[in-house]
Amino acid sequence: MIFWFVTSWFNFDKTHFNKGLKNKWFLLLFSFFIIHIVSAILSDNQKGALNAIELKLGFLGFPYFYFLFKIERSTVKRVISAFISGCLIALLACLGRAFWLYLLTGENHFYYTKFSYFMHAGYFSMYMCFAIVITFIVYPVWYKKDRWISAVKYAFVVMFVIGVFLCASKIGIITFGITALLIPLILFKDTLTIKGVVLSLTLLVGLAFLLYVVLPTPFARITNALSSASTTNIDRTSSESTTVRILIWGECVDLIKSNLMTGVGAGDVNDVLQERYKEKGLSGALEHNLNAHNQYFQTFIGLGLIGFIILVTSTLGAMIYGFVKRNWILVLFTVIIILNFLVESMLQTQAGNLFFGFFLCLLLTVDTSLYSEEI
Repeated sequence: MIFWFVTSWFNFDKTHFNKGLKNKWFLLLFSFFIIHIVSAILSDNQKGALNAIELKLGFLGFPYFYFLFKIERSTVKRVISAFISGCLIALLACLGRAFWLYLLTGENHFYYTKFSYFMHAGYFSMYMCFAIVITFIVYPVWYKKDRWISAVKYAFVVMFVIGVFLCASKIGIITFGITALLIPLILFKDTLTIKGVVLSLTLLVGLAFLLYVVLPTPFARITNALSSASTTNIDRTSSESTTVRILIWGECVDLIKSNLMTGVGAGDVNDVLQERYKEKGLSGALEHNLNAHNQYFQTFIGLGLIGFIILVTSTLGAMIYGFVKRNWILVLFTVIIILNFLVESMLQTQAGNLFFGFFLCLLLTVDTSLYSEEI
């Protein structure tokens, strides 16, 4: 990002720069960073405050790069194609590592956190779901005359789908299911018929059944999650992922009510949560030092109402904006983000911050005609 900052001034255009400073999305995302600084200064835990600022630097950097400087269309296409290639290379590396360890030790590393070597399985699933979206919607347009890519793009999608299920992240699988329903609606929105809808649903059900037969374990995790969510007597000492989230979210709601306007401070969120777990006997959450596992709750507790409104506008607001502008990549990206924000505090890690900030700013600044031109 430092190198990007230095080189950006070789592409300086005063008119574009001044126009970018007035852009509502630039001001919104930049204000999210500023409110973190103010909240961090007022926090008691200064180490946590500095960490919060460091994690949110993308909300300073990416709006600066994308809104204040003009990015060439060819560069955007190369960046997005590089993201697809990066996801594929990372997936192949994980598969290769799992095969090697199985041959070497006999241990199974084809599942969940053991499979996703480079980052948490939930984040890797999110990346691959977005890669599937791009491959389906823009690759057929960009590489229309490239027979090699036209031939292998479906192989890319199959690999990513397998990767999502091997990661076995519950929200990753749910996200894939929802985006798999939305992609045909977007691709064939002008020619959609009842017959086409039935055919698409049949194909998706068939795919789901095939994956269930081949990879039953991820589906078992979802079944267990539904069972935990429907249980009336919840064990407050549990550390099972779904159960502990339900317990945590209940405490988050109470903390929000107590600190509605200003929050507890960007640096003090986790400390306050740990004290709450201890007070309420949530030993499973306390033992694993868990955060809110919901980015909207995490932000609301830390920054208060204003921070929450900014985050909702940056996600749900951006999705509505995408609908208005018919920017379908932005719509599907925000759908993926919102689903993952609901069950993970994704802006508490660089893997979540960089992905969200980078692609949100990119998709808000590109002209949608970019999706209809060949490379």
